[in-house]
Formats: sequence, C-alpha cells, structure tokens
Amino acid sequence: MHFELRFFRKSFYLITSLCVFLSGCLHSEEEITKTEHEFPQNTALPSGQEIIKSLKENSPNKEHPRLMATDTDFKRIKKELKTDENLKKWYNSLQLEADRILQEPAVKYEISDGKRLLPISGEVLKRTVNLAMMYRLTGNNRYANRAWKDLSTVADDKQFPNWNPTHFLDTAEMTLAVAIGYDWLYDYLSFNQKEILRTALMKKGLQPALEVYRGTAKASEISMFWKDVTHNWNTISNGGIGVGALAIADESPETEALSGEVLQYAIESIRKSLAVYAPDGGMPEGISYWSHATIYMAYFLSSLDSAIGTDYGLSSMEGISETGYYPIYVQGMKGTFNIGDAGSNIITTAPQMFWFANKYKNQDFSYFALKGNHPMNLIWYRKQKKEKSDITNLSLDRVFMNSEIGLITMRSGWNSDATFVGIHAGNNQQPHGDLDIGDFVFDTSGVQWAYELGSDNYNLPGYFDMNSGRWNYYRKRAEGQNTLVVNPNKGPDQNIKASATITDFSSTDRQGFTIINMSSAYERDAISVRRGIALTGDRTIVVLQDELKLKAPSEVYWFMHTKSKIEISKDKKTVTLHLSGKRLYGHIVSPAQGHFSIMDAKPLPSSPNPAGQGDNNDIKKLAIHLNGVKDTTLSVIFTTDKGKIEREKDWKNPLPLSKWSTSGVMNSN
Repeated sequence: MHFELRFFRKSFYLITSLCVFLSGCLHSEEEITKTEHEFPQNTALPSGQEIIKSLKENSPNKEHPRLMATDTDFKRIKKELKTDENLKKWYNSLQLEADRILQEPAVKYEISDGKRLLPISGEVLKRTVNLAMMYRLTGNNRYANRAWKDLSTVADDKQFPNWNPTHFLDTAEMTLAVAIGYDWLYDYLSFNQKEILRTALMKKGLQPALEVYRGTAKASEISMFWKDVTHNWNTISNGGIGVGALAIADESPETEALSGEVLQYAIESIRKSLAVYAPDGGMPEGISYWSHATIYMAYFLSSLDSAIGTDYGLSSMEGISETGYYPIYVQGMKGTFNIGDAGSNIITTAPQMFWFANKYKNQDFSYFALKGNHPMNLIWYRKQKKEKSDITNLSLDRVFMNSEIGLITMRSGWNSDATFVGIHAGNNQQPHGDLDIGDFVFDTSGVQWAYELGSDNYNLPGYFDMNSGRWNYYRKRAEGQNTLVVNPNKGPDQNIKASATITDFSSTDRQGFTIINMSSAYERDAISVRRGIALTGDRTIVVLQDELKLKAPSEVYWFMHTKSKIEISKDKKTVTLHLSGKRLYGHIVSPAQGHFSIMDAKPLPSSPNPAGQGDNNDIKKLAIHLNGVKDTTLSVIFTTDKGKIEREKDWKNPLPLSKWSTSGVMNSN
C-alpha cells in the first residue's frame, strides 16, 4: 500500500457544528443491533468502594461544584472574562439565552411521537446548563430560581412519573440535566430541595440503570440493550448516568452504595463504545452521532477528572486522542459526508473539541471550535498562545482505516472553494448504516455536486430492522446512494452483511487516491468489484473508476445524486452540471457503450416502494445504465475546467486500478 501521507502538522481550521442541545432527532434507535466488541483492559477496573473512596479524597467534605468544573474553575472563568474576547462573546450569548429562558413556562411531560421524551430531556438540559452557569458566574438568584422551576417539575412524580426508561436516552439525558443542576446550584439549594432532586436522581435515573447493569430489568419497562453495544446509545447512556452518580455519590450510605455500583458498571460498560474509535478516531455512525456521543464522553470523563482526579484510563484508549480529527476531515466546503442517517449540515458547535484540545494538548481541535457558540465553551476552553495558524500545514487527505468505518476524504485545499471528495467502504451492518459501500460525495467551487440523501423518518415501519425492513426504503438502499447497483430486484441491492476493505491509499502534494474492494457487497452477481477514486491533475480532476468482473452478463447502474441542473451532450458521453452559477463537467472515459442519463431520485420499477418515505423532489440522479456486461471498466472524470474535459475525450483505455501510483492514475496519450 502506498500511504505516503505527509506528516500531520498542527494548524488552524475553523468549521462549524450542529448545536448539541437541540439534537433530539440525532439520537438513534439502535435496538437494531447488539454488537460485542473487544476493548483494551489496560487499566484495572475500580470497585464501587474504591471509586467512592477516591471521590471523598479528591472532593472532601461533599465539595461542590465537582462536575466538569470546580469552584476554582468558575473563579478562573470570571477573572478571565475581563480580558478574553472569546469568553466575553460566549458569556454575552449565555446571558441572552438565560434571560430568554427566564420568561419560559416550565416543561411538561410530553411524548409527542408516542415513544420519545427526548425533546423535553434535551430542553431541560439546555435550560439547566444555561441558568446554572449564569448563577455560578453572577451569583444572581433569579437564574437559580428559574432553574429550580424546571428541576422541581421533572422531579415531581405527578408531573413526571418517570423519565421514560423504555427509551433510555431520555432517562440518561434527564439524569445529566438534574445532576448538573444539583451540583452547580448546590450552595443555593435548601436541604429539602436537595433531597427532592437526590430522590429523583436515584428513583428515576440511577436505579433503572442499575437494573439494566445487573440484568434484572424488564424489557417492557426499561430498554436494556445499551449496556452491551458499541454505538452512541452506550456512550450517552453511561455518560449521563455516570455523571448523575457522581453528583450525589457521597451524600449518604445509601447514595454511596448505589452510586458506587452504578459508576463501577458505567466505567466498565462505556469502554465498549469508546473502543470503536481505534485506531485513528473514526466513528462508523457518522458526524451527527459523533457529535452527540463525544460530548457525552466529555461530560463523563471530564467529570471523573474534576470529581475524582482520574478517568481510570478511559481517555487513554486507542483512538480517543485522534477523534477530534474526524469532524475536521469528514466535512467538506458545503456539507458533511453524511453516511447512513447522519445529518448533512456543517457542524456549528462542538465544545467537546476544547476538551479534546486540553486533554491531548492539540491546538488543531481548539481552532475547530472557536467560532462555535455553546455554554460549555466557557468551561472547556483555554486561551491559546497563538490564535491563528497556517492552514496549509494541515494534511489534505485522511483515511479512517477501521473496517467498520472505512472512510477516506481528500481535498485540494482548505479554502472555501476547494475540491473535496469522500468515499465510504465500511460495513453494511453498522448502526444507522445504509447499503452504501462505494458511496461518494463531491464538492468544488463552493458547490456540493454529489449529494448524500441521509436519513428518512425514524418511525417508518421496520426502519431499524437491519435484517429486512430497512432495505425497503429508497434512502437506505444502494440505489439511493452514489454507488453501483447490479441486477436490481425487490430484495436488498447490496449484500446486507457485506464489509468492504481499503486496499490502497496514497497522498502526495499533487494528488491523492484510494481503492476499495467492494466485492462482498455484490457477491451474488460478481466475482470482483473494485472502485477507485482519485483527486489528481494537481488536484483539479476527480477520477471515479469501477472495475467489475461479473458471473454472467448483467445489468449495471451507476448513480450520482445531485441538486444541480443536468445538461447532457448529444453523444451522451459528456455532462455539464449547473448550480449556483457554477459549472462542473463530467465525461465517460469507459466503457464505449456507456452513456449518461437523468433519472428521478426514486425507486427503480423493480424495487420496493412502501408508503411514507420522504420525497426527493429537489434531487436528480445522474446515471449510467449498462446491459449485458460481464467484465467492464466504468471510468468517469469530473473537473471544473472544460478544456481538460475536451482534451481527455480522446482517452480510449483508462489506466487499470492495479497500476494507479504516485506518478499518476491516468493514461498519457
């Protein structure tokens, strides 16, 4: 393999992230799969008694605040507010939001979709963080009074009989919210108020979690799968519950016993989901779920540090120190590479990047988050010696090699009109996964040309049935991705158990390329299917090349979803895409019988088409349709330079993938 990736040097790159607190839709329904995963045991697991002992030593005399920040931290923030412009900006925003919340009525118990309390849990978390932080920074009781209004409401059994443990993310998020309120408002709360919140945390948060950990919960009453899986449900559930246990752990013998056992289990369980970030920080569920999972990782690990003085080796697990690079690299100039159910919007807020920056002394991550606006910025941010850096020092290409992720991105630069391409190998059984092996995205000139459709309605029947139902929906099928379909029929149009491999990756100053083996995705019809994508010609030309060896003469579709207007030449070999006043040119180099066509972004006539799916009316498909092919090479080039397309029309035989190298990926005629 080539892997001539230039040394990764520190630099400045500002991107934006989605607001984590307004993310009810980002949580997943990963009851769909229960995946065991090996994880390192490089640190001995602490017992509950050891955890409580360490807590009392590090936070003596029931010291509060202790979650994510101590009284010393809040005093530092108040002092630095006088001189640090970033802190001033975030504080002003915090004050505006807190003052707005003062006028809002208390939350109500609402499960609007029949399943989730999650929007309410998220709202309580957002309000509590804003109000409690304003109280700590100003000492103004009106913010604490208003926070108590919501906290007492969700603690009251008549108004909130539970925190919806049948959808445990709701419980975990509400537990986190009440824990932060209990901890940050500790010196404001009366004895009776503390008892009310403490009782609610135990009854509605920690005890249901303990039943899950012990295996005594009833599945009809509490969702149980999250403690054994490796995806975001594990991180979020353990993180929220773990912070809740830390908040009240030393209040009484009863809370010591309960919290100690919960923390012991949570530290053991969360290792399973943290293990997926090995070896290089990638996350198979996509950027939206990365965002939500990693902020809960930061909530829990930073609270362990501030309350106990150690996170028991969790932050040292392989890949965690690198995961801050994941959002940097999977975001293009106009959108994200939103594999599976992940969102396409550029991330606008990621305060956990400040925590990663501090924990691992990596200024790249801090630069990422500087333009974001989130209350936790005030706690996790540290002023850097340099506020600017030369972004040309940041490597242009990145490969996330974990076989469950298998994602590669390449770009021509870090400027707003640079070319960005990404391609996905991965595993079709990953949580939130699609039949998307070979899927690619493509931005250039400030326009997203190759578009990924993303999620559909999570409440569609069978949407999370990874063995059957999910593959009836267009956006989840291969035909709804930018990839190949071979011999379409009503069944899944890729092998649902397929896992692709990255067989080559090369990155130099003048070009980058990667090759993936997609054969397992098409094993019903193919002997071998390989796809290569290159950003070449001094990073001005994108080459997308498929080499297929099929078992019998077959029907093959090549698809690229786009929001652009499509204009096809008379010979149907060349295409011009128009969007936002920009143009992109494409040309079919091979095979001779290949022709472009335009299709609607909807199921093929042979495909299932259940009711209730989202419409894709603003999307078209650029397609190539081949019939009766057995062994073929399908090679397409794209560039914004019309002259380069004209010059390359005379190409007859593309360079085989086996001969792609650092010296080039195209024949020179």
